[in-house]
Amino acid sequence: MNQQTDQRTQDGGGPGSEAVSMPTSSSSWSIAAAAVLSAAVLAVSVYAGSVVLAGAFLLVSALLVVGWPVLFGLQRERSSILVLGIGAVALAVVVGRSGSADGIRWVTAALAISLALVFLQSLVSRGGRENVVVALAGMTMGLGVLASGAFVADAALRPGGREAVVAALSAAAAGAVIDALLLRRPTLREWGLPLSLVIGIAAGVLTARVADVAWNAPLVAGLLGAGVAHSLWTILRGLPDQAGSVRASLSMGAAGVLFAGVLPTAAVWLFEHLN
Repeated sequence: MNQQTDQRTQDGGGPGSEAVSMPTSSSSWSIAAAAVLSAAVLAVSVYAGSVVLAGAFLLVSALLVVGWPVLFGLQRERSSILVLGIGAVALAVVVGRSGSADGIRWVTAALAISLALVFLQSLVSRGGRENVVVALAGMTMGLGVLASGAFVADAALRPGGREAVVAALSAAAAGAVIDALLLRRPTLREWGLPLSLVIGIAAGVLTARVADVAWNAPLVAGLLGAGVAHSLWTILRGLPDQAGSVRASLSMGAAGVLFAGVLPTAAVWLFEHLN
């Protein structure tokens, strides 16, 4: 059976119902592959120093950048890739300098410059108002995901932060694999999120035990990483342009992992202040 297309319709597909694009088996496995690759590259790099981590961040960001305009069906694809690429490079520079006294405080400046370019791109766009709004929303969301991923550099500098990164990113990647496995099993598909959350908790506890660090921050990071990545993928799968595009699927996979990047910092910061 050809699995390249898998269309479903609402309300049994009766007259007047709107067609809804469902993820195909191939696109789900592309998402899972990109998520696993992104998580592995970033998780290993947090132990290798800020410069190596910056290179890993740029590599994962490239997966997001090349497919993000396709995912949102943006008309100005090349300029959108250019703007997102500039933002990714700027954030990678910040990640590379995270070992200095400034840490990653320049993330806000890099994000502000990138957002200014997004609005400049919209000003010179010849599309209608609806296209401009979609482009602004999509590009802003993409930059937000990239900025969230840059925070793995901050977590790597905190006690127990690297283990929290490993837990969060591995939980996100595991969730993508579970979604792909359950795609053809409608009766089990609703168990995707609970299974992902359980795996996130297990990843946090296991990582903490192996590294002999406190388990609280890795556990919370793993739990939230699974939930946040699953939520983002659920939203992005509703976009009409994601089905059937390998670039869009790879972008989705990388986005879920990067979006979970801020959670280890948040978890470690929380327990530092509670203690």
